[in-house]
Order: sequence, then C-alpha cells, then structure tokens
Amino acid sequence: MPDAAPSPIRVYCDRAEAVYRVGDEVRFLVEAIHPVPAASVMVKITWDGYAPVEEHSVPANDLPREIALRPGAPGFLRCAVTWDGLTSPQERPQAAAAISPEEIPPSLPEPDDFDEFWDAQLAAQSSMPANATVTPYTTYPEAVVHKVELPMPDGTTIYGWLFIPHTRPPYPGIVRLHGAGVYALPPNDGLHWPERGIMVFSLNSHPIPNDQPQEFYVGLRSGALADYRVLGREDRQRIYFRGMFLRAARAVDFLASRPEWDGVHLIAEGHSQGGGQAVAAAALNRKVNGLIISCCTHCDHTGPAVGRVAGWPKIVNVENGVPDPVHLNAARYIDAVNFAARISCPTFWSMAFLDDLCPSVGNYAAYNRLCSARKMVRHDVAVGHIHTDECKAATVKWVEEFVRS
Repeated sequence: MPDAAPSPIRVYCDRAEAVYRVGDEVRFLVEAIHPVPAASVMVKITWDGYAPVEEHSVPANDLPREIALRPGAPGFLRCAVTWDGLTSPQERPQAAAAISPEEIPPSLPEPDDFDEFWDAQLAAQSSMPANATVTPYTTYPEAVVHKVELPMPDGTTIYGWLFIPHTRPPYPGIVRLHGAGVYALPPNDGLHWPERGIMVFSLNSHPIPNDQPQEFYVGLRSGALADYRVLGREDRQRIYFRGMFLRAARAVDFLASRPEWDGVHLIAEGHSQGGGQAVAAAALNRKVNGLIISCCTHCDHTGPAVGRVAGWPKIVNVENGVPDPVHLNAARYIDAVNFAARISCPTFWSMAFLDDLCPSVGNYAAYNRLCSARKMVRHDVAVGHIHTDECKAATVKWVEEFVRS
C-alpha cells in the first residue's frame, strides 16, 4: 500500500511543549504547507475531547490563521481541521494543549466500598499458592524461555512466558502486560529486558494458551471474546476486567516466588490495556515496587458524567449525552483513577496528547492520584495511541536507573 499523501495543513501550539497554566493564553496556529484541495477548511476546538468550544470556517486562501483562547479550568483543548474531501478522521491535522494537567481531578468519587470489594476478591486468591507448571520451551541469545501455566482459584489458567537471562542470578523482575485484542503472545516478546539482565514474566491478558493454531484465536475474536471490553458491565462481580486484573496481580506473586528473583526490584509494565492491567496489579499487589505505564486504558470511565471523554474500553454506554447509571456504577470498580490512589511505588507514566483511544485527560486524572513520592510523567505531544521509539528508550533508561537505585 502506498504511503498516504502528506497533509496540506499543519496545526500546532505556540508552545512546543503544549503545556499551559489556567488563565494563560493558548494559541493554535493553522497554516497551509501544501495546496489545500478545498475552498475552505473547518477549524474545530473541543474541550477534553468531548465538548465543542469554537468552530470557524476559514477560506483556504486566508491561511495561516491563529486562534487564541484563555481556558479557565484544568483540562485539554484540541484543535482539529477538516475540509470537504477529507475521507478519514484519522488524517485530519490537529494539535492539543494541556491546561494545568496536574490539577485534573477524577470525574466522580470512588465507591465507598472499593477496598472492601477488592479485598474480598483477593482473599480467595491469597489462600491458593502460586504453584505453576513451568516447562523449558526454547532458547534465545538473550534468555532461556519457559512456558508457564498458572492456575487461578476460579478455575481459569494464566498462560505466559518466563524469560531467564543467561547471566548469573539473582535478577530484577518485570511482569509484562499486554494491549487489547485476542491473540497469542510470541515466545520472543520482551527480549530487550533479559538482554539487560532482567527476568520477565509475560502473560496473556486472557486465560488462553499461546501455542494454538491461528484459527483458535480467530474463533475467539468472533465468538466468546468478540465484545470482551463490555462483557458483564452491568455487574462489578461479572465485569470481564475483574478477572483480567486479578490475573495480573496473581502473576506478580508467581514472579516473586521464583528463586532467580533478586527479592528487591519488581516492576509491572504495560502499554494501553497492558497499562490498565499494570496499574491494577500495582494497587492490588504490594510486591510491585516499580510501575511503567504508557497510554493507559481504564482511566476515568465515568468522564461522560461531567462532559469529559472516556477512554478505552468505553465501557459506559452513553445515549443522548446521558451515561447508563448501571454501567457507571460497575465501571468505578475497575477504574485506574481509583487504583492509582492506592499506589505509592516509583512510577514512570507516558501519555500522548493526540491519543483518542486513551485520552490524556483521563490519564492525568489517574496519574494525579498516585501517592508516589517518585513519579514521573512524559508527554508525546504530536502523536496518538503509539508506543514511540522515544518512549521505549526513555522507559529503558528509567528501568536502568530504578534497578541501580
């Protein structure tokens, strides 16, 4: 497939870092860098990815155009440009500005019985030893890979890969959690960590094996797990992510039980849905003492209740601007905003200002509730839901410094 033609329009903020304080003037600049294939363009400003703020029809020959605003509250402004003939919303040029993001609050308070609910879930888990079947599978230059099957109290099984470096133990440990979808994890996933002397347990997000024919996963994607993102959303006990988050916490126990672990450094790591799982794992299992997140899901499910966009899995149905109250209640028990308030370990959190899947407004609502004295946030200002090479490099640097400390 040929590369898409470059956009004829560029949109950007007057500050390269795109971060402002409440009361600052925010200036978006819209300029034509190639001939525009339309007589005019539509410039739309929205607030927190949800509420319209301004809309301007601008003749193409009047570009460049500057649009200035002075927001009076913390949040995110988005400026997007469209025109007749633009076929894909993903191709629209756009920019975002963060307004006092460290002051963004949760959309709704946490449930009064949040801890009571999760304590009850963990009680059954704690009574069952993390006895796994660990079988040598293959060897790479970076590590020996073992196939892991770890039973859960509910009768399901965690399936994953354990990577043991070739260097002499003990090792720091990373529990590696994964993004959305239904698929097999390859046995070479995450080899960059054992290459640096770190052991890894990489587990499937679902209780499914990683060594089945492709037809197995295709069948689940169109069958039992087709709509897993909203399965059970009417009831906190049956909501699908309850089990996923418990498996993430259980995986921590498994890695901590390994004789090769150094007994000191245990990191939960994840991008996108993996980030949502990592936040839950760190909140539910205090053995986690380091946390790496990028473009986190499950942040501020209840955002539509206050006119704010919700990120993936968009578990709360919204009709005519009104969120379903039953979904709203159940979703609060699997919200990273509420898990984050129970996390005090060092944390490295990356977010992308143009992320429509996991918007930064929700990510900040969660990040701001962390109790850690050592937390670090990183911004990718001009990209969407992407784990950039720059983010990966910054993550490696953070881990190396964490292990040295």
